[in-house]
Amino acid sequence: MVGPGGGHRISPSRVPVEYRWWGLDRRSLLPAAVVVCVGLLLSVVLPRIDDAVAVNEIVRPGDRLDLGGGLTIAPPAGWEVLAGIKVGEKTTLPVPEDAADASVAGGGVTALIRVDTFDGTPEALLDQVNHTQKRTSNQPGFTVTAPPVPVETAEGNVGVLERYTSTSGEGLLAAFTFHDGRGMSLSVAATGDGQLAEQAGRIERMIRSIRFTGKAATP
Repeated sequence: MVGPGGGHRISPSRVPVEYRWWGLDRRSLLPAAVVVCVGLLLSVVLPRIDDAVAVNEIVRPGDRLDLGGGLTIAPPAGWEVLAGIKVGEKTTLPVPEDAADASVAGGGVTALIRVDTFDGTPEALLDQVNHTQKRTSNQPGFTVTAPPVPVETAEGNVGVLERYTSTSGEGLLAAFTFHDGRGMSLSVAATGDGQLAEQAGRIERMIRSIRFTGKAATP
């Protein structure tokens, strides 16, 4: 195209030769490549990563969690193991003999199990747990709704159990002590109305399943 004064000027719709590559505007290739990469990331890569990440392990009938030193518990079948090691499961590090934690969840209920050294009665351990709950912010409005009552495992170990409410829902606490100088607390929390009652039978069977052999746990 001839411009004023007889010279040539480039048409605004024509890409200068120094920016062309196979007839395309090289300046637009990088943004286009970024768009394509983002599309591949969202549609291909992330779903494959999501599929490869292991989900929480599901409790099967007969599974027991190893709490160390011969202490085990059987969570309800179908619940998820959020933390903890199953009896007989191969691990890189051994289960601590004196202190161990585990947690499981199902049906809108979460159960946290803690084991540590404790020299005292189940009632004293429950008092200590109550004191801790009232001082921490993870259970605001924590209030015990009834005096503790005895609770017994299938093998005859007697502990205590109480119910509570908080601003986040309702739950129960149970405490046991063992002759090896350890104590175990079981904190069950439900965030929705009626969930604790719906899972009451499973929770009771889990508590009754607590077993202490005084030696390394076996399947």
